[in-house]
Amino acid sequence: MNKYIKNIAIGIFALQFIIFGLNKFIGFVNPPPPSDPVALSFLGGMFGSYLAKFVGFFEIVGSMLLIIPRTRFVGLLLLLPIIANIVMFHLAHDNPGNGIWIVVALLCAVVCYSQKENFKKLLKIEE
Repeated sequence: MNKYIKNIAIGIFALQFIIFGLNKFIGFVNPPPPSDPVALSFLGGMFGSYLAKFVGFFEIVGSMLLIIPRTRFVGLLLLLPIIANIVMFHLAHDNPGNGIWIVVALLCAVVCYSQKENFKKLLKIEE
């Protein structure tokens, strides 16, 4: 993979999570509410409790770790469960939603592919 494409994807990916992580604390972006009542109930419970700030904290920490090359894999491991939740939420309840989740999923795939050697070491896959 071209290192420029990898670095641009990582930069955009990290910037998205910094912005949306800070949004959970500051609240400067107000997305439209989902049309599904179950999704609306889920988001109401999430933002009505500590959970949104908890997730926002890990989004910010994970994206900061993602920017630093030495800690990039740890940052990706912190962000993977959050990304999985975002993708599953939109597939199950809010398809297509606002569409930003598709960009997040594609950038995650690029970043995961760029870290394939680390995943092989983590899973002890020998070639």
